[in-house]
Amino acid sequence: MSTSRDLEIELDFTRVQHSADRVRTMLVDLRRRFDLTPFEFCKKVRIAPTEIPHSHPRITLNTWVRDDLGLLSTYLHEQLHWYETWFSHAHKAHWREILSRLRQRYPTVPVGGSDGARDEYSTYLHLVVNWLEVDVTARFIDRAEVERHVRALPFYRWCYQTVITDCQPLAALYEEQGLLPLRSAGDMSPADQELAALETEVMT
Repeated sequence: MSTSRDLEIELDFTRVQHSADRVRTMLVDLRRRFDLTPFEFCKKVRIAPTEIPHSHPRITLNTWVRDDLGLLSTYLHEQLHWYETWFSHAHKAHWREILSRLRQRYPTVPVGGSDGARDEYSTYLHLVVNWLEVDVTARFIDRAEVERHVRALPFYRWCYQTVITDCQPLAALYEEQGLLPLRSAGDMSPADQELAALETEVMT
């Protein structure tokens, strides 16, 4: 009868490591080809093959991406969460006005599933982040291609569709409230960086 003492168990992370190395190489190459520094509000990046990408406490990417556009848009999406977090704390009144106007314009939004974010507040929040993601990614890759890419994603589908369809009125709102033009990461003070690093945006 076999016991744990005579069972040999091997853990092989070769393919996982290869996938992580591939994404790291892709990101290094993207940073070589494009000047992403104005949008890099967090300089710590973690590659975790099985995790869902997220922004805080440091940029976390996974290995599901298959091409440069997928990685670029994901990387910028998470970086722009830092920008949005900074703005929400540094300009609370303007941030609250943005969310109020978004609620007026879109009184009912999807939650969960493939269309919305995890809760109602997060869905509204992604009308800002996803707009910024498309706009900034389109500075490096043809906008039509960027829009095709995000429309095909299996998550935030309503958010992406909305920020594309209503691109101009949303841009006008964000400009009016001072979210745009984007402030460069290089212009952020240490105090600004501390705000951007906070785990959550200002709630309303």
